[in-house]
Amino acid sequence: MLSEAKKVWKKYYDEFSKAMRDKSFRTGTTRATESYEHKMKKLLVEYPETPELAKEVRKIKEEAVENIDELINKTMESFKRHGADVYYAKNAEEAREIIGKIIGTGKIVVKGKSITSEEIRLREYLIEKGNEVWETDLGEFIIQLLHDRPMHVVTPSLHVPREKVAEIFEKTFKRKFDPQDVPALVRAASEFLRDKYYNAHFGIIGANVIAAEEGAAILIHNEGNIRFVANIPDELIILAGIEKIVPDLEKAIKTAIVISRYASYKLAGYYEIIGGARYIQDNNGEKAYSKPRKIHLVLLDNGRKKMMNDPELREASYCLRCGACMYSCTVFKIIAGKFGGPTYMSGIGAIWTYVINGSLQAAPAIYTCLLDGRCRERCPLNIDIPRMIRVIRKRLAESQ
Repeated sequence: MLSEAKKVWKKYYDEFSKAMRDKSFRTGTTRATESYEHKMKKLLVEYPETPELAKEVRKIKEEAVENIDELINKTMESFKRHGADVYYAKNAEEAREIIGKIIGTGKIVVKGKSITSEEIRLREYLIEKGNEVWETDLGEFIIQLLHDRPMHVVTPSLHVPREKVAEIFEKTFKRKFDPQDVPALVRAASEFLRDKYYNAHFGIIGANVIAAEEGAAILIHNEGNIRFVANIPDELIILAGIEKIVPDLEKAIKTAIVISRYASYKLAGYYEIIGGARYIQDNNGEKAYSKPRKIHLVLLDNGRKKMMNDPELREASYCLRCGACMYSCTVFKIIAGKFGGPTYMSGIGAIWTYVINGSLQAAPAIYTCLLDGRCRERCPLNIDIPRMIRVIRKRLAESQ
C-alpha cells in the first residue's frame, strides 16, 4: 500500500507527465500564453500609468488585510442594510452547507465564473444534492463538459484548443462544428444556456473585489453572462473570500481597474456593481421587487485569516487573481494549471494550497517551482512568491 504522501506525489507526477505529452494540451497552453504576452506589451505602452496605479492598490490591500476584522463586520452590516442575508463561513464545509440549505434540492442553478466556488467544490456538492447546475462562463462551461478542472484563474480552459472544443460540442449538441468558426462555437453554448438562465431558480456569482463601506460587490467579465446570472433568477448568491474586501467603493474600483489591466484587458466588456435587491414603489407605496428578489452574501475564511496572520505568508493574501504571474511562469507555460494544487495554480497557488489544503497537498508544487522570479516581476502588486516558497520549503524540511 502506498502512503498518503506517495499517492499525492504519484498523482501529481502522472498529471504533470500526461500534460507534457498531450499535444492538444500544449497547443492550447502555448497559444494562450503567447497571446497574453503580446496583449500585455501593447497595453502597458498604451496605459503607462498602470504600474503606478498598481502600487496604490498594493497599499489598499495592505490596509485591508491589516484591518480585516473591522472590514468584515462593516461589509456584513452594509449588505444587511440593503436587505441581503449575510453569512460567514469558517471553512469549505460550512460554506457548502449554508448554500445547500439556501438552495435545497431539485433546483436549476446558473453560475458565473468563481475560483472560490471551485475551492469548496460547490458545483459538485449541489449536483449531489439533486440540483441541475450549469457554468455560464464559456471557459468554465467547456471545463464542466470535459469533467476537468480550471487551468487558469481568468481563462480556465486555456489548455483546450478550439479543435478540441469543436469535438466536445459535437458530442454535446449532436451536430458538426468547424473548429475555425469560433463565433459558431460561442453561439452554440449561448443558445444552450439561454434556456437555463430563464428557468433557473438561483444564480451564483463570486466577486473580484468588495467595497465594505457601501456594501457592494464588483465583478469583471467579458461575455455578459454574469448579467444574466445576477438579474434573471429570483435569488442570487454571492460567494467571496474575505481577502476580496477593501475599505470603500473608490478603492474597490481602482482595484478592479488593476485586475482587468493585468488580466490583459484594456477595458473589460462589463463591470458590475452589485449591492442589495432592487425595488421600486408601486402605486400603493409598497415595494415591488425586480429580480433578484433576494440576495445572499456568503463570506469565506477557509484559512484566509491564518494566512493574513502569518507574517511570512501574509503577502499571498494580497493576490488579485489577475493571473498575470501564471502566464509568465516558466513551468506554467509548459503544463499550465497542472502546476499547483487541487484548486489554485502555479507558484501563488502552491502557497494558497499550503494554507488551505495543508502541506501534504502543497508539497509537490512547492518543489516544482523554479524560483526564477518571473512571477514577481509580472505581478502588479510585486508579491514575492519565490521568498514565500522558500519559507514553506524550510517549514516542510523542519517538520520531517
